Amino acid sequence: MTTHWFFWLFLAFFILHELWENGLVLLNIAHTKKHAGEIPSFYRDKIEPDRYAKSIAYTIDKARIGLVVSFIAIPILWAAIFSGFFDSLDLRLSSLIPAGSLTRSTAYCAVVGLIGIILKIPVSLYSNFVLEAKYGFNKMTAKTFAADFFKELFLSALLGIPLLYLIFWLYAQTGPVWWLWAFGALFGFQFFVAAVYPVWLAPLFNKFTPLAEGELKASILALAKNIRFKLSGIFTIDGSKRSGHSNAYFAGMGRMRRIVLFDTLTEQMTNREILSVLAHEMGHNIKKHVVKYLIYSFFYALAGFAVLGRVIDWEPLFSAFRAGPPAPHKALVLFGLFAGYFTFWLTPLWNAISRRHEYEADRFSVETTKDKEGMTQALLKLSKENLSNLTPHPLYSFCHYSHPTTLERIQAINRDY
Repeated sequence: MTTHWFFWLFLAFFILHELWENGLVLLNIAHTKKHAGEIPSFYRDKIEPDRYAKSIAYTIDKARIGLVVSFIAIPILWAAIFSGFFDSLDLRLSSLIPAGSLTRSTAYCAVVGLIGIILKIPVSLYSNFVLEAKYGFNKMTAKTFAADFFKELFLSALLGIPLLYLIFWLYAQTGPVWWLWAFGALFGFQFFVAAVYPVWLAPLFNKFTPLAEGELKASILALAKNIRFKLSGIFTIDGSKRSGHSNAYFAGMGRMRRIVLFDTLTEQMTNREILSVLAHEMGHNIKKHVVKYLIYSFFYALAGFAVLGRVIDWEPLFSAFRAGPPAPHKALVLFGLFAGYFTFWLTPLWNAISRRHEYEADRFSVETTKDKEGMTQALLKLSKENLSNLTPHPLYSFCHYSHPTTLERIQAINRDY
């Protein structure tokens, strides 16, 4: 086994990551169990006892599955490292595709990606057809599951393979600053996908139906006009075809931007509650949260590509993971698989920024609709219908929640208004 310092550095970060993440999950399970016997005072007149007990059980079951997956993934990961998988795969491909070609590099990344997708199938099957079904959320049939899987696989190949070709071509053609060009190509690609997603990609999975004329549509359009929020349409989708969870979102950019409502949401909420939720989402745009997030993501990704540019032919990287001689495709895979173990400590920072934005969007919703009750009731319904954990451990929610807890959001609304 290699004794290069980088291997030991990675091992230290890996152990720290696993202890921290799994420790937080165990802490949250224990904290949730502790509050299982009695509904918190704030919720006693707002949620039924059996519903609260169900949310506790759902939270614990999901957490336990996460732990099992983590404990299974650890030996698989280290088996891949110690067996020299990353080098042996390259050697096997060498008998089929000439070394140094763009096709060879792209094929290597594609095969690793395909293996990762296949390994996740059992987890996805169990999550949907056992866990989600147990709590009444799964509405997906085996046929729908298979259709979604192959559609996602097709789209990954259709979009990902040309992008990989472009990145490796830029590496070969642009010299030491290849990573800057590759970053620009990737960022532009992400913008393109985000823009066309609601019109070209999302309809492959869900049926989009224009929201019927009526009070709700008129209220949404009036709200959008009042705050000068541009959109191309308001649609409902057949989310109940797959899940009982409810949601609403905005997708696309510019003239392609759409409001999308799950049919489950329109069934569970009143018009005023839906309007409050959408005002919240519009607030993210009006308050420039989307722009700020793009700026943060821009510099974060740029820093990542800069590091990748430095280590793409750094021998200790390949030696640490028994990946054989340096090669750009192996570096891209190794960096993608293992960089997260060095940066996991940044997650609480990003989540703290996100939670601040959520508070601001909540305030925008209340100020715009003049309906504090609509927003608080919407938050309560979302929590109840989705069986959200109403009593997460504070450290767990601080590190992992991109949204404040329901109690924190409602308390902030009541405090400000």
